Amino acid sequence: MLKIKNMDAYYGESRMIPSLNMEVEKGKIVCLIGRNGVGKSTTLKSIMGLVKTPSGSITLDGEELMRMPTYNRVKQGIGYVPQGRDIFPQMTVYENLMLGIYASGRKGGLPPYIYELFPILEKFEKRRGGDLSGGQQQQLAIARALVTEPKILILDEPTEGIQPSVIRDIGNVIRRINQELGLTVLIVEQYLEFVLGISDYLYLMEKGEIMLQGETHLLDAQEVQDKMTH
Repeated sequence: MLKIKNMDAYYGESRMIPSLNMEVEKGKIVCLIGRNGVGKSTTLKSIMGLVKTPSGSITLDGEELMRMPTYNRVKQGIGYVPQGRDIFPQMTVYENLMLGIYASGRKGGLPPYIYELFPILEKFEKRRGGDLSGGQQQQLAIARALVTEPKILILDEPTEGIQPSVIRDIGNVIRRINQELGLTVLIVEQYLEFVLGISDYLYLMEKGEIMLQGETHLLDAQEVQDKMTH
């Protein structure tokens, strides 16, 4: 579904990723993990066209994205939730969601499953985004990506700054999105317990390169933990 081949990526003038190869299979939840500053977020920004990627290939369902502007990549079917969430604090929950629809060029109202997946958003529909808690904002950001009805949902550090009970809720929602909507999910994350509980496939990144990969249930959790901490 999503294939990255021999891609290099720059953050400013720094080459963060020398030659990346990774794949996200259709219908799977794939996690890219690693410590701070190893190039995980840069990988996602590369997929979205937000950083310089002079060489290599990024394809979605066989379609080359490399030279495509960001808004066209969204139209190809990528829903992206950046680190820090990027919701509009002065707009209501409903307005934030509708903005997602307008930005994608879709017509019509909210898909009916949005409030079913995120009942808290229906309850706070008229509340301003900036007045929500961190966990609620994260749910709003995921919902706003989902209203574009993407083929793949990309999440950057979805558990960051969120209390454990809400992390569980977000994990459950991601599983439901994957199982009930058949949506492919790519997550960048540092919180290992969350990753091990949710992913089908795992990539471990170090200094811009994949050091370990495999189906999550076949990997040795202790080995992954050791590589994350050393």
